[in-house]
Amino acid sequence: MDFLVERMTRQGLARQTTAQPAHLATSVVGLQAQDINAARLGVRARSSSLDEAAVVTACEVERSVVRTWLMRATVHLVAAEDVRWLVALFGPMIERRFKNTRWRQLGIDDRLIDAAIEFAKEILQDRQLTRHEIAAELADRGVRLADDPQAATHLVLALSCRGVTCRAGDRGRESTFALLEEWLPGTPEVPTDPPAELARRYFRAFGPATAADYTSWSGLPSGAAIKAIRDELTEAEFDGRRGWTLGAVEPVQAVRLLPMFDNYLIGYRDRTAMLDPALHAKVYVGGIIKATVVRDGRVIGIWRLDRSGRMTTIRITPFEPLRRPQRRDLDEERADIERFLGRPVGLTIES
Repeated sequence: MDFLVERMTRQGLARQTTAQPAHLATSVVGLQAQDINAARLGVRARSSSLDEAAVVTACEVERSVVRTWLMRATVHLVAAEDVRWLVALFGPMIERRFKNTRWRQLGIDDRLIDAAIEFAKEILQDRQLTRHEIAAELADRGVRLADDPQAATHLVLALSCRGVTCRAGDRGRESTFALLEEWLPGTPEVPTDPPAELARRYFRAFGPATAADYTSWSGLPSGAAIKAIRDELTEAEFDGRRGWTLGAVEPVQAVRLLPMFDNYLIGYRDRTAMLDPALHAKVYVGGIIKATVVRDGRVIGIWRLDRSGRMTTIRITPFEPLRRPQRRDLDEERADIERFLGRPVGLTIES
């Protein structure tokens, strides 16, 4: 299906580039980053030159990219210059989603958030702390959270929605948080029409796509945003539907190993063309989206990175027989992941 090849090309998955992490993040609006190792592999899938150390440096030293909660209230890796306007756009939506449900259950109301904001500016000054360290220091100051394992997470989510905090460096498997104004000083330029800019970037990176796809991906209404850029869009008919693209690309066929939660697997409401519905439960498992083998835009298997033992091994479970050219492409992907990680990586194709 040609439109799937086009989508894969627009996502930067057919032609890997030498662009830096910030440019890659901007080109796809933001990379899914609730799992930091998956986010790094998402950069790898789109880059022919960056390695894991370079991505860590971009996040923690150069701070050219940053992680925070955005589309659909999930964590994304975005260019530093985009963080503030994206938080302003998505923060209110996230608050509406949780305010009268989970936050009410946890006792996180406006008064508690306001108090936490004031103390956070003191607690996090020139420091980066984990969510539980922040909660402990707030408790010392009289701001106590519910006795619930998720309370600290939802509090820093609330602070991030208000543009107070963002994720900073990682401490082992734990993320730390910093004051956004300290972590990313300065005042980047804000788009004249943020909803329109978001839609513009979406259809450039995910097209051809429908209004329903845009809403499913963003969690925001599509009408006004699409109307604002309607003259820039090109109508497209695909898979019995009508949608739009923005800008032209030359579709390129490719095989790629995509990480868990990759944008390509999340960016559309209707996923039947890219994945046989009978196989849906093998990829979308509860709140997890497994790492996938994608050929010409269609999911043909799943894979995992097995780090047990001395050798790191890619273990592929195909959904269909693999021909020799596909096996060769997969070995090239193995070699590229080896390059990215900087350590030997083996390949096993399981039945």
